[in-house]
Amino acid sequence: MMTSTASDLRQCSIAATLSLIGEKWTILILRDVLQGVTRFDDFLRRLECSPAVLSARLKTLTEAGLLRKVGYREPGERERFEYRPTRAAVELLPVLIGLMQWGDSHMTSCGEGPVQVRSQASGKLVRAALVDEDGTLVSPRDMQIIPVAPRRTEGEP
Repeated sequence: MMTSTASDLRQCSIAATLSLIGEKWTILILRDVLQGVTRFDDFLRRLECSPAVLSARLKTLTEAGLLRKVGYREPGERERFEYRPTRAAVELLPVLIGLMQWGDSHMTSCGEGPVQVRSQASGKLVRAALVDEDGTLVSPRDMQIIPVAPRRTEGEP
C-alpha cells in the first residue's frame, strides 16, 4: 500500500476539488444547473436554502469558472442574471451521476432513486464507470495508482 506524506496530501486533487465543491448546497446547485435550472429564484424554490447561502455558493462557482453569469431583463424589470454551466461544470457530470447512482444503491431502501439517466439515442441506462483512455471498462482490482513526478515551474532548478 502506498503511504502519503503531508506534502502529498496538500497536493491531492481530491482535496482541492472538495474544497471547491464539497459542500451540500454547491453540489445541489451543480445538479440543478446541469438539469437546466439557471435563475436565482428557481434555484431558491427547488433547493429551499437561504438566499444568502445561495448567493454565496453561486458567487463561488462563478469565480471558480464553473458557472457564468448571463444578463437578462424581463419587460419592465431590472436586469437580472442567469447562471449557466461552463465546460468545467459539464466535466463534473460523471462525478454527479456517480454520486447519484451510489446514493440510489446505498442510501435508499429500494435501491432506486427518483430519476434514471438514459441515453437519448438508445434509451438504455447510462452508468458512471471506470474506463481507460480507449473506453474499455476497467475493474477497480485492475487499477493501479502511480505517483507522477512533480512538474517544475518556471525559475525552479
